[in-house]
Amino acid sequence: MPLVSPQFIVLDTATLVKASRDYWSPNESLREKARTFIARLRDSGVYITFTLTHVLELLRHQDDSVVRDRLKFLQRLPFIAWLRPYDRNWFPGGISTLLRRELHAVVHDAKRDWRAIIDHVRIDLLETGVGAEMFVDDDHLWSTLRTEAQRDQQNDRYVASITRTDLGNIDSLTLAEARKMPKRTKAERHEFMQRFAAIIHMQLEQHGDRRLEDPQGAAFDFANRTVKHVDELEAAGGDLYEQLLKYRGIPQEFVTDDMTFGDIRNLIEYKGHLAILSESLDPPATVTVRDVPPETLPSYVVERRLAGIQRKATRVSGSDLGDGYIAPLTLYADGVEVDKRTYEYLTQMKRDCPAIAGVLGHFFRSADYAEIPDRLGRVA
Repeated sequence: MPLVSPQFIVLDTATLVKASRDYWSPNESLREKARTFIARLRDSGVYITFTLTHVLELLRHQDDSVVRDRLKFLQRLPFIAWLRPYDRNWFPGGISTLLRRELHAVVHDAKRDWRAIIDHVRIDLLETGVGAEMFVDDDHLWSTLRTEAQRDQQNDRYVASITRTDLGNIDSLTLAEARKMPKRTKAERHEFMQRFAAIIHMQLEQHGDRRLEDPQGAAFDFANRTVKHVDELEAAGGDLYEQLLKYRGIPQEFVTDDMTFGDIRNLIEYKGHLAILSESLDPPATVTVRDVPPETLPSYVVERRLAGIQRKATRVSGSDLGDGYIAPLTLYADGVEVDKRTYEYLTQMKRDCPAIAGVLGHFFRSADYAEIPDRLGRVA
């Protein structure tokens, strides 16, 4: 038998769900299909690679027996790999693990270009083992994580839906254009809030996740918090937009009058992520946007660019966030399975950005999971 080099393959959560269901099916042909699939991956030296996102998505089902069957299925996997957490914890890491390792490579190992960062991080990124090592028998652990996963699912639907809204195309409005517009008084803002909430509600109904709970309440909550935030900035005195940047800790030199509010929002989001990531660097380090500009971390660029494309879809889904967290693994894994929509988005991203195309690895979609071993091109 020829030697087989290991492959690290990231499967779509939907594929793991189908394989798990078939693995325990009362239908003999479906059971055989799932077990043959796992055996073929094993014989081809494939390590099914997990992230925290996969685990949480698998635990979200409302039926206790379905979740138990999924965990039993995962325990029986012969070869698995998972993102080694930055703190060396045993549990799979997520997108924050990937970003923190890339930031460490920049801050402590002086890696600056994307290829150097990726090559350096890949060396120590994955832990390997068998399913029973990761998916241990611990009802309390999985029950706790399942509760968290279900709560996160509702939050994901809210975030994906709210970020799809754009009142009056404000994302494309430049700072110079905004400064020329008449300012509403505090009283006028609060009077406008009901209309603001109604417009947001309409956009949530048209473009948000169909499973979002209480879109009207979500719209009112978002509108109310937005108006209150503007009140606070105005109370600080001076130019409203300069106060916004100061409040968010954005250096003035990073913002120009021709930047759009969408650009500024992205910069604010990045600064917040950078602050969280740098807090737990080891050794500790103070990192600012000046030190590590927004285009530095390749996984962040892939995730953010994908999110930008997702936001333009006619209808968004809370699962878009999970897709975005897994997509950066295309920089590191031998192959990443994605759904049809994400496949189209990543293809568009490669076409639009040659720099990303130069580092993005293999991604694929499949109509039937039984076909995946053939598509990997390795025979044991």
